[in-house]
Amino acid sequence: MDRNRYLQRINFTDKISVDDQTLIKLHEHHVFNVPFENLDIHYHRFFKLALDSLYQKVVINFRGGFCYELNVMFNALLCDIGFKSSLIATRIFDDLGNLGPPYDHTSIYVDTGKKYLADVGFGDLFIKPLEMREGVQSDGRNLFKIEKFDDQNFMLSMCSDQTNFHPKYTFSLNEVQINEFDEICTDKQTNPLSYFVKNTICTKPTSAGRLTLFNNKLIEKRGNERIEKLIGSDDELRVALKTLFGIEIE
Repeated sequence: MDRNRYLQRINFTDKISVDDQTLIKLHEHHVFNVPFENLDIHYHRFFKLALDSLYQKVVINFRGGFCYELNVMFNALLCDIGFKSSLIATRIFDDLGNLGPPYDHTSIYVDTGKKYLADVGFGDLFIKPLEMREGVQSDGRNLFKIEKFDDQNFMLSMCSDQTNFHPKYTFSLNEVQINEFDEICTDKQTNPLSYFVKNTICTKPTSAGRLTLFNNKLIEKRGNERIEKLIGSDDELRVALKTLFGIEIE
């Protein structure tokens, strides 16, 4: 992996240091510049979680990815820089409050002296990494809490209306390896019941809000304003991806 080329991909030009401020800036730059997307699944292009192929996709081909891809890549970048960083496994709550299976998602645990939860691969979550501490935290847009869930796990909750917190996922701080996600990553790409098989997604935050392509809709959020536009064909989809997200699908 060419670290400098990766840093160029996320438009990071500051001095690199192994400290809290650099971690926060790297996380922000990654989230703003690398979209969360499942376009390979949409176009029936199977992929594996090999670091070299993920680097080719995200950095060289200027693509995004979903959780396993983006957090595996970001963790590799942090480790290359010299951070004490590791992949961890998480279980996502659905809309009914039910927990998904083990390895449902992956996040990153970073220890700089302070302990952080990092996640650049959820889609719409925190912009800045969160400290592993009690109390409410803000990323400048939404509020978050990290609390004990049971003897082994923590729970992340998010509040987007300044009033109500909703559980997002549980996690432990135990390190896991990339290959432990292989089976569920394959399932998310091929199972007809998979959210990612049933839906097409490409999203990233903007300075004013968020830009999202979801199935046949392009949704732009600017503060409290929401603008929707229908995408009527694959040609229109490809144009939107290129002009708004910088993604070209070969």
